Amino acid sequence: MLLKIYYLISTLLIPFYSIYIKRRIKLKKEDQGRYNERFGKPSVERKSGDLIWIHAASVGECLSALPVINEIEKITSVKQILLTSGTTSSALILKGKLSSKTIHQYLPLDVPLFNSRFLKYWKPKSAIFIESEIWPNLINQIKKMGIMLAVINGRMTLKSYNKWLRFKKTSKLIFNNYDLCLTQNKESALFYKRLGINQTFYTGNIKFSSNKLEVNEENYNSLKNTIIGRKVFLAASTHPGEEMIISNLTQKIRHTNREFLCILVPRHPNRSNLTKEILNCKFATRSKNETINDDTDIYLADTFGELGLFYKLADITFIGGSLVPHGGQNPIEAAYFCNNIFHGKHIENFLEVYETLNHLHITELVDNPRQLQVKIMKCYNDLPANEEELKRKIDIESADIIRDIMQHLNTSILVNDL
Repeated sequence: MLLKIYYLISTLLIPFYSIYIKRRIKLKKEDQGRYNERFGKPSVERKSGDLIWIHAASVGECLSALPVINEIEKITSVKQILLTSGTTSSALILKGKLSSKTIHQYLPLDVPLFNSRFLKYWKPKSAIFIESEIWPNLINQIKKMGIMLAVINGRMTLKSYNKWLRFKKTSKLIFNNYDLCLTQNKESALFYKRLGINQTFYTGNIKFSSNKLEVNEENYNSLKNTIIGRKVFLAASTHPGEEMIISNLTQKIRHTNREFLCILVPRHPNRSNLTKEILNCKFATRSKNETINDDTDIYLADTFGELGLFYKLADITFIGGSLVPHGGQNPIEAAYFCNNIFHGKHIENFLEVYETLNHLHITELVDNPRQLQVKIMKCYNDLPANEEELKRKIDIESADIIRDIMQHLNTSILVNDL
């Protein structure tokens, strides 16, 4: 009944979707030159032959999909790969990263008319969704057309699982449509299987296979020259409550170690109360082009797309969302640059990732702010990380994950279906 209501409402709203998209264009959340793709209308020609469709929600998922795309491109019977996403930022970041065999389109809104138009044009042999995007109308029509459907790098939290359990009949109708589910952690594998995807396997997080974050060398050299002689501590992807902890910690260390500099990169830099958390420190703000000087305690890096730059500058790193009950942030990007990486105990969203990196002696748990301060001082005089050695360790891990994923896809989704 819930699915029927959802189907009916999404259909009745068709006259209003144009207004919705136009508003999003004004807010720069849609591509003005390609907005028709959101109505299922193609802007690129489909080649003849077998096509595999991969959907990735936004930037992170698109970058995670690239190693899988590279492997599928090697299959000669696959003539074209369609990669869809839902954000303009993902489309921008994909420019120059796709071969001629792979094209990008925006995912249509989850409306039966738009989905049908999209699927009838592209006629994919198989559909592979990255992580956890669930669109009921689209999934229903995929199965009606006999298209094989898989989710890879699937992740489901206990909170989401409990929500699905409230609507057992609806969730069963949705999840029974999947032919294969490959998860990034063991907990998600259990949840997806209980919800109805029988062919569910834990394969690991494909973000181990994502490329190292790009660094603008000009900006890097400029900042590096500005902070010569400073010991750089990076607090990355921090959440409310953690900025105050980092601020107090910085003040304590700076009392005896004046060369200490904290670079603070909040997860959401536009929070209205952010600067109040660090008022007890002298800080310079990157978005205002303020200069770091000898008196600067904290450099507030409140810009977008520069995290790789700050990872490269850092001698010591803390990954946020972990000293407060948020669930943690992904440490893989940091692991390419630094092996003095610390995190709190609240890492349930990336438990297996941290277990792997802890085993590789790249990350380390701290139980409280005081312990973080002690750990910072303990590795204060460590030599800089060997980035090539760190990359080699992560590449070995990623190769195993991609191999396992492709083996399952080839068995259940790709070869058998082609």
